[in-house]
Amino acid sequence: MFGTSRRTSPSFYDGAVPSLPKVAILAFVALITMVNPLAVIPSFIALTDGVSKRTRASVAFVAGVACVAVLTVFLLAGNYLFKFFGITVPAFQIMGGILFLTNALRSLITDERRAYNLGAHQRAEEHDVEKAELDPSSIAVVPLAIPMLSGPGAITSVMVLVNLYPGWTQKLAVIFAIIAVGVVSYLVLLAALPISRMIGSRGRAVFTKIMALLLGAIGIQLIINAIKPIALDIMRAS
Repeated sequence: MFGTSRRTSPSFYDGAVPSLPKVAILAFVALITMVNPLAVIPSFIALTDGVSKRTRASVAFVAGVACVAVLTVFLLAGNYLFKFFGITVPAFQIMGGILFLTNALRSLITDERRAYNLGAHQRAEEHDVEKAELDPSSIAVVPLAIPMLSGPGAITSVMVLVNLYPGWTQKLAVIFAIIAVGVVSYLVLLAALPISRMIGSRGRAVFTKIMALLLGAIGIQLIINAIKPIALDIMRAS
């Protein structure tokens, strides 16, 4: 599902190099699954309770921009971090796959009232709500953008994508996907109140379960893709 480059990165498509539109679409699906802005709606409403519509829109915009900025930085710096720490692509793919799978399982089998959900978000605490009442714009970056939108799961997705799509044209496609995720997140937060009334808590729960199924499948496929080259190297060595 994530695609590959012409180098050694494994693929969901057995060596086929995906086109740039396909890279953007696959990256968007992977990232929107982890960011999951619908899951942030309850926290956003709680944190911006009692503020004006204009202020709420400003908070949503800043949160979307901050999410794009954080994910883009990790995309551009990802290879340097890998080289600095000596991390191989299969190692990070396995770690990313495990993280995706555990997050998905936690969302599928645990109570919806738990503090953490699919995208590694954390629901608003009382002191955050008090802070929002004093200065609503201060919560746009923390905790809305970080870690609710661009949390560990989304950052891990970007770190995986940077190795699956190492070419600069492919990175531009991924950046386009990141911007699209930021725009969707902004629009979802902007319409948080009507969306919350429309889909209700049950609708959000169903959507989260569907996203969790996709996330778990992505995690398992990442692990399979990482094990393949390792198994081939062991077979050649023996």
